[in-house]
Parts: sequence; structure tokens; C-alpha cells
Amino acid sequence: MFCLKQRTVKKEVEIKGIGLHSGEPVKIKLLPASDHEGINFVKDGVVIPATVEHAKGFEFSTTLEKDGKKVRTVEHLLAALYFTAIDNIFIEIEGEELPILDGSAIQFIEKIREAGIKTLDEEKIYAVLKDKVVVREEDRFIYGVPAEGFTATYHASYNNKIIGDRKYTYSCQKEDFENVAKARTYCFLEEVEMLQKMGLAKGGSLENAVVFEGDTVLNPEGLRFEDEPVKHKVLDLIGDLYLLGFPLIGSVYSYKGGHRLNASFVKELLNKKAFELKYSSQIDRPVFKKLVA
Repeated sequence: MFCLKQRTVKKEVEIKGIGLHSGEPVKIKLLPASDHEGINFVKDGVVIPATVEHAKGFEFSTTLEKDGKKVRTVEHLLAALYFTAIDNIFIEIEGEELPILDGSAIQFIEKIREAGIKTLDEEKIYAVLKDKVVVREEDRFIYGVPAEGFTATYHASYNNKIIGDRKYTYSCQKEDFENVAKARTYCFLEEVEMLQKMGLAKGGSLENAVVFEGDTVLNPEGLRFEDEPVKHKVLDLIGDLYLLGFPLIGSVYSYKGGHRLNASFVKELLNKKAFELKYSSQIDRPVFKKLVA
């Protein structure tokens, strides 16, 4: 019988940076947690579970809120926790927004590895998709279907020569992890003034985002991958899917989706009771192998 155990970090680790949208300095601490405690942010003594129930804002990032306390831009850290298979953790935050770091998830992953990973006593739980689920918003849509293992596909469609019409699928392979985890957030130069008028992107720079001016990349180093923007959208999708509270087994396809539609998809999974929770030992061996590839 195959069995995976729940995981947390071994010790406290601190991360400092600035918020992408606020431009304000921020500090967070990753703290160990016990079995079944889940992923929780802690702000001013208020514990905010990283679940879709508390997802209240979706303007160019995902915001969690409880009892008037907000934590913004959680998706990159949530993706890092998914990639490192962390089930239980407390994240103390001084500020209102997580640090953007380099705009990807890789530096969060490095900090998690610095803290070390502790295996807990209880068995890991997965949300196994059992029915097809679809959500739509104008010409955008996300659908999920039952599958062996987990895949997340993003299909981008831009009138831009660099991004263009591309799609990328994450399928739990090592190369998928390395590509998606390092993909940085991006924006268009013509959007920056509009975003700043909205009170957003105040901390954005070429050090933490890829910036396009038309069909030109303004970052001196260029793109990390030819399809870095669509890979970053997969990163965002995976981070937002972790708001389900458990890693998903199923195949998810997003066409032009964003944070709001990602959250709508997770809510629909819950509303339709489209999945069942299973311990790792209840998962068929072929499926299990795909999950731990």
C-alpha cells in the first residue's frame, strides 16, 4: 500500500520584500503547523484560512479577507506550497500584501527548502474530481474533468506576437515544475498608468515583472522561456486551485481565465460536490505514481 504523509516546514523562516501592488515593504514568516491545520495566514492576530470562502478580491491578484483583515497577492506562495507538497503551515504577515520577490514562485520555494520540510503523522488527503465542471465568463472558460493524476492547462490568446495564441500544460513532471515555478508575472507598459490610477502596480519594476511594450520585451535579460507568460498563467491557476484546501486530482483547462474565474471554478467544485476526498492509500497505484512523478 502506497501512502503519503502530510507535510509542513521544519522551522520558522522569514521572507522580506515589497508588495507588487502596494509598493510597501512587507515581511512574512513561514511557521510549522500540525496535521489537518491547513494553510493559514495570520494578520494582526486574525487567522485567515487559505480557502476560497475567504477569497474576496481578484483585481490582478487574489486577496483573502476575514474580520476586516486582508492579505493580497497570495497566489504565488500558494503555488509554491503546492509544488513543495506543503499541506499545513501558518504564514504571519506584517503588511497587507505578500512580497512579490522576482515575480515568480521560485524564491518562495527556495525559502521553503531553507526551512526544511517535516513529514507529519497523518496521511495526505486529495480532492479527487468525479464529475465534469465548467464555469464561463463572456469568452473565457475553465473546465475540469476526472483524470489520472493532475494536469493544469492554460490557453492564452493575445494580439501580441510574443505571447500570441499559446497553451501550456503542467503535468507533475520535473520539467513542468522547473518551468512553471520560474515564470514571472507580466504586464503591458500601456497598462501601467491605468493600474497605478487604480492603486495597483506601485511596486512593479523590471526586477519583479516582465514588461511588454507592444511586441518588445523591455527587460534587458529578456524572457526566461519563450512562452514564459503562459507558463505564469499556469502558475497562477495552480495557486488559486489550492484554495480548494486540498491538492486536486483531475484535468483542468483554462481558456483566458484569470483570478476571478479561477475562484469561481473552485466554488463550483464545492457547490456541485464534484469531488471526493481520499487518503493517498485509497488512490490506485498508477494514479499515485503520476501524483508523485
